[in-house]
Amino acid sequence: MSRTLLLDLETTRTGRITHWGAQLNQESRLKKEGAGSKAGLQELDEFARDADFVLGHNLLGHDFPVLQTISPWLGVLKKPVIDTLYLSPIAFPENPYHRLVKNFKLVRSSVNNPLEDARLAASVFKDQYESFRSLAQKNPHLTDFYRFCFDQSQFNGFSGQALSMVFAGMAPAALHTAVDALDCFLAQTDGVVCSNWAKETVPGLLSNPEKRPVLAYCMAWLRVAGGNSVLPPWVKHQFAEIPGIIQILRERSCGDPACDYCRANHNAEEHLRRIFGYLSFREKPKTIQGASLQKAIVEDWMTFIWTTRAALQAPIPSMNTWPGWKPGSLFLCTRTIRK
Repeated sequence: MSRTLLLDLETTRTGRITHWGAQLNQESRLKKEGAGSKAGLQELDEFARDADFVLGHNLLGHDFPVLQTISPWLGVLKKPVIDTLYLSPIAFPENPYHRLVKNFKLVRSSVNNPLEDARLAASVFKDQYESFRSLAQKNPHLTDFYRFCFDQSQFNGFSGQALSMVFAGMAPAALHTAVDALDCFLAQTDGVVCSNWAKETVPGLLSNPEKRPVLAYCMAWLRVAGGNSVLPPWVKHQFAEIPGIIQILRERSCGDPACDYCRANHNAEEHLRRIFGYLSFREKPKTIQGASLQKAIVEDWMTFIWTTRAALQAPIPSMNTWPGWKPGSLFLCTRTIRK
């Protein structure tokens, strides 16, 4: 944390700065009167002059855009940003998430004290860093994937390179091209997504530095898919394409009989054999098209479940993780028809 400026702003809803708090090494400042004036911001800039990094919570989405609007000449805006909000879904993808983070805000111990909030963000980052170190020991390839995803990234016009630097050095930098990153994505998500859809969807995102962070958040959620975890609301708001990507990767059948994931999750007859022990659906009664009505009902319900949840932008666990599928589930209709 040496030579890292801890920063937080307090603003009104209209974007007027009422307070700012900052700390660099052992020296701290809390500015109230005239915090948003030219002189007040010059004081902040001077205080931040020797910092190599700026650390805070939602700096890229709030504090820096506010400063850019008011005083685009500030030197602090050119410094690399470590944003604990943007790192949090990757460090703590499972529910319960970090005790000090709720949606996009920090859980405060005081009211309207930006200096305390800046220190709180530093505490969150310490836990994040330990989480990443643990991950790097267990899965260095995944750690390097996150580094690649944030490399050359931009958020609201500000560089996200410092986010990439957080992961750099924790694991060997083995991913140098989008092709390398795709191979890593496929290996890390084997059995969790449809590899055929991944090969169609992921390369275009990996080739665009501005879109790569989307895959970092997708990957973080996919690591815990099937558990008690959902994408944070702010992630879905900031990266609106993520639910759609997850829907394609997990909730849409590729139709390839050789695809293990789709056969296990989207094949009605596979579920019939696995759960109830029947080899096939009854041939009669038939649909108008001459197919098994029983099978058509189950397939329609499967489609309804997936698409309804996708429309709500709430990714759901793989069907493979739903133990038992007790009576009352969509397969109740199968059991009823057989009677």
